[in-house]
Amino acid sequence: MNCVWEIVLKAQKSRYNLEELRFINSGSPSPYTESSFDFLNSDAIEESEIEVNPLYRFANELGEVFLPDVKGYGKAREIFLDVIMHYVAVWDLRSGGDKKELRAMYILKEIEEGRFLKSIRKTLLSLDFEKSKRIIFCLLDLCKCKDYITIFRKALRELYPKASLYIHSENLRKLTVFTGVDKTKEDTERIEMLKKLFLPISYETDIFWKYHFGIIGVDESMKIGKTAMY
Repeated sequence: MNCVWEIVLKAQKSRYNLEELRFINSGSPSPYTESSFDFLNSDAIEESEIEVNPLYRFANELGEVFLPDVKGYGKAREIFLDVIMHYVAVWDLRSGGDKKELRAMYILKEIEEGRFLKSIRKTLLSLDFEKSKRIIFCLLDLCKCKDYITIFRKALRELYPKASLYIHSENLRKLTVFTGVDKTKEDTERIEMLKKLFLPISYETDIFWKYHFGIIGVDESMKIGKTAMY
C-alpha cells in the first residue's frame, strides 16, 4: 500500500471505518511511499493507528510543520496531521483521479489557454468534458506506443461508437472510415481533428458517414437505400 486512499480501502476490508483510523507521523518514513508499514506489500490493516509520511505528496505545503527538525506544539501537530490526512483520504476517494488523468487535465488547460494545438482548440473544446479528456488520453497513449492506426481507431470510437476503420490491402497507408452518423460541418471538423492528432500526413482517408459501403457477402451492408457506393 502506497497512498492514503489505498490504506482506507484496505482498512474497510479489515472492518475499520475511516473515522476509526488515526494517522500519525512516521518515525522512519520512506521518501518513496506515503505509508510506512514494516512490510511494503502489506495487504491488510491490523491496527487503527497508521504511520504515514505527510511529506510524500505535500512537502511544499506541510514541510514547515512536519520536517524532522521542527520542534514544539507536538500535540497540536498530531491532531492537525490526523485531521488533514482524513481530509486527503476523502478527497482522494471522491476524485478518482490518477497520474494519467492529471496529465490530461493539464494538457486540456494549456490547450484552452492557447499554448499549443491551436488548430484544433475550438473543435476539441466543443466536445463535452469527458469526451475531450478521452481524446487526450488517446494522445498520451500514442506518445507511448506510436501505434497510429490502433490509437486512431480508439479515438474514432470515443466520438463515434458505431465507427469502423478499414485498411486497404494494396496500400497500407490508405484508410476507409465509416462513422455511422449524418455528415455535418461539426462532425467533419471532428474527423479532421482526429486525423491531425493521430495520423501521419502521408496517410490517405476516405470518409463514409451515415451509410456503410456495400460489401459482397455481408447482408447488413447490402440493404437497398442504406448502402453507400464505393
